[in-house]
Amino acid sequence: MKQAVIESGRAEYALNAVKDVIRDEKNKTSKTKEYKSYVKKFPSLVLSNGLAASVAFIKEKGGAYDLVYGHITGWLKKNGFFADKTLEDYVCSLKSDEYRVVTNEVLALFEWLRRFASGLIEGEAE
Repeated sequence: MKQAVIESGRAEYALNAVKDVIRDEKNKTSKTKEYKSYVKKFPSLVLSNGLAASVAFIKEKGGAYDLVYGHITGWLKKNGFFADKTLEDYVCSLKSDEYRVVTNEVLALFEWLRRFASGLIEGEAE
């Protein structure tokens, strides 16, 4: 039962996050499409390079990646993973077993973000 509640919470958070990206007047169509592309690519980035390197990459890039960074941070903070650090400080301070748990949590979140971004955002980044 607890797993279903957690999964439902992830889905709701992801849906609201994608809707916020779409609603935000500042995010012109190209930025929204970039977000969709980045959400699709981020899990592969994590699996290839690790969570810490992926977080450093999106922090460096900025732009639509700032939205991705914010969604990861928001979800982890909402669920009590950390409170008073930056995402990059938090991820780099984790022990090996904690790092795996957080990586899996982020990947689970991105399953939902990817689904909703694919379903709600039309077109592809150019």
